[in-house]
Formats: sequence, C-alpha cells, structure tokens
Amino acid sequence: MVRIVQMADTHLGYRARRGTINKWAIENYSRPFEQEIYDTFLKVMEDVSRINNIDFLVHCGDIFHHPFLFSSYPPPEPARRTFKEGIEIFFRNTNGQVPLIYIEGNHGIFRGYEYTPFESHVKEDEFPNLYYFKERNLIDAIKERKSLKLEFPAKNTRFYLFPYFEFKGFEVYKNQYDDWIENQRPPKNDGFINIGLAHGSAGDNTLHNKVSSDDLSYDYVALGHEHGLKGTSRNHFYSGSLLPMNFKEAYEKQGYLIVDIDEKTTKLNVEKVFTDDLSKRAFEIVTIDANPDQSSIDLQNLIMKELKKYFDEGGFNPKTAARLKFNFSGEITFEKNWQINEIMSRIRRDCFSEPEKNNILQLIWKIDDISEKYEDDISAGRI
Repeated sequence: MVRIVQMADTHLGYRARRGTINKWAIENYSRPFEQEIYDTFLKVMEDVSRINNIDFLVHCGDIFHHPFLFSSYPPPEPARRTFKEGIEIFFRNTNGQVPLIYIEGNHGIFRGYEYTPFESHVKEDEFPNLYYFKERNLIDAIKERKSLKLEFPAKNTRFYLFPYFEFKGFEVYKNQYDDWIENQRPPKNDGFINIGLAHGSAGDNTLHNKVSSDDLSYDYVALGHEHGLKGTSRNHFYSGSLLPMNFKEAYEKQGYLIVDIDEKTTKLNVEKVFTDDLSKRAFEIVTIDANPDQSSIDLQNLIMKELKKYFDEGGFNPKTAARLKFNFSGEITFEKNWQINEIMSRIRRDCFSEPEKNNILQLIWKIDDISEKYEDDISAGRI
C-alpha cells in the first residue's frame, strides 16, 4: 500500500482587501485573514506529518499567493517564514524520511525568471527529501523531448509532473506540448504505481485533455488550481485550498486528501479531510430583497437586522471577525441602486470607524437586478 497526502493552493500571503477594515492580526506584520491562512497551514503541516504510514506529501501548486499575473510583488515576509516553518515541522516530525514533492502553479512565481520565491528561504541541500519542479523544468523537458518524472524504486512509485504552463498561449507552444506529452505516458506492466501531479483546469484550458482524461493511464492524478475539494472522475481529484479565499468559494469545501493505492490491484481509497471547518470566523452571504417601493428606512432596518448579529461588546477580534457579503436582489431601479450604495457605504464607514462596537472584518455587497435575467412578457410575433 502506498499512502499519499495531497494538498494544494495554500496561497500563503493572501490578504482579503476589498471592503476590509484596516486592522492587524499581529501589529505591522500580518492582516487577520492572512494570519488565519498561516495558522491553518502550520496546523495542517503538523497534522499531516503525524499521519501513520505516510509515504509521500504532494503539493500541487500555488504555495504562495504573490507574485502572479496581476501583481509583481513578492510574497510578504510572513508568508516566506511560515512556509519555511511548515516544511521544517514536516521534515522534523517525519525524520526527513518522507518526500515532499511540489510543482509550480500560476501563483507565487516570477514568469521568465530562473529564481522563484520558493527558493528564497530554502537552501538547495537543506532538505534532501524536498523536490521542487517549476515551469523552467517543464520547458527544458519539452526542448530535450524527455519526460518530466520522479521515480522512487523502493516504493515502486513514479510521479509524472505537470507544473502550470499556458501551453495554449501560442500555437507553437500548443504543438510542441501536444508532441511532448506522449513522453509522459508510463510503460505498461512494469510494477510501478504511476501518479500524475498537475496544476491546471479543463475549465480555463490550462490542463491538457490527456491529463484531465484517462488517456495516459495513470493510477491516480492529483490536481491543483481549483479551490474546491472534489473528484472529477474515479481517479482525478482536486484537494482544494485550505480555506475559502473569496465569496465565490463560500459554498465549496476545502481541505486535503489521504490517498491509499494498493500496489497489486491499484485500487484507490481517497479520504477527504476538511480544513475549512477550522475557521472560527463567520463567512456569510446575506440575501436582501429590494423593491422600488421600499423606503430608505425600511431597507436600512433590514440591513441592520442582519448586521446586529455581529455587534459585540468585546469589539473587534482578528481571529473571529466576520467576512460578510450582502446580495441585493429584486427589481432594481436606478434610484434604488443609488440608494443601496449610499446606505451600505455609510454603514460600512460607521462599522469600521467604531471597531470596538462590532466584530466585522469585511463588508461588501452586490446588486442584482432580476429584470436583467428575465425577458419581458411579450408574446412572439410582430409588434
């Protein structure tokens, strides 16, 4: 039996920005949600390192949030320190005997550079069982027409590696990638368990169809890029991030996976471990019905009724302060749109100027006009 723990998309250094209060978790060091991600990552590394009979830990990309396409800033120093502390915990508790394999995602890298933030706090020989594969390794493999893989003969286990690469960005890239990917096809019946590690998604065309399907005949495919913990087929799984990063992910589950593969039959057992439950803060989407006949006072009363749940005599607590999104839905006139924005802006300003009276970290809103979703009731025909 081979046991693999799979995680991904930790996004160390991510700071919830839009509509957040200007408060610290640790003064002049880390913001509240940023620190929550650090704390969760360190707890998970501690927990994972103590799993019985673990053979491999794989991380499928985006260990840092910065830099990425829209931000050239490097990861903040707390993110780098947390990363270093996390791998020190893992290798200390496993006596350096369990390999940690990491592939690059689309976050936490400087495109076009040989040097990456991952390497900034880790010396090359500091952790002999740490394996790191970046876009440059993939490009070199394509140029040399060689597979990008990692073998562990003692465990009869082989990993095929697919760091994030926008192979459809240019026609020449796509053609070369299509040709090269056949090098990633494992030999038949050689007694090895074959596992694919990839960062990408079929939804945004960043995952090759031969990886997202069973074409390459891998026994298991560990995926990163999508933040919800889920399986996309019998043997393809996203572990997701550790916590929901934004309100789009509020209805998804996050965590990591413990994957057992039988060496003789390659039968899988995938155990889901949910980490979003570790969060102590409310992360809520509140729906408010709005209509043109509603007075400003009535609308404000509806909003305040929901917000009062988060008014706290103890004031702001960076570990539990709520992240809130109000969705206003109904027949929204121009005047009603203006009214909602004016009320919400004032309420948020009042809440954030008196943090000793409430426990709210983030307050944003969206206005959704139902008339834009449904056609007018006009019979078909000529008018």
